[in-house]
Amino acid sequence: MSAPTKKQLASRHMRRLRTMREQVLDMARQWEDLDQYAVNVLEDLAEAMESTASNLLDEDAVEGAMP
Repeated sequence: MSAPTKKQLASRHMRRLRTMREQVLDMARQWEDLDQYAVNVLEDLAEAMESTASNLLDEDAVEGAMP
């Protein structure tokens, strides 16, 4: 079996990060009435996950456009 291309790996990791982001946001909702600090930390983590997922795709798109 051959190794995945950079584009395939970026797509796979983007999907996994977005799935994990949804799980982290669900955790934040569970803390909503108990601990605002936990909510904030979890929301920050979810935002970082989305940013990372977007950056993986953006980097791959930029490299794919270069001759």
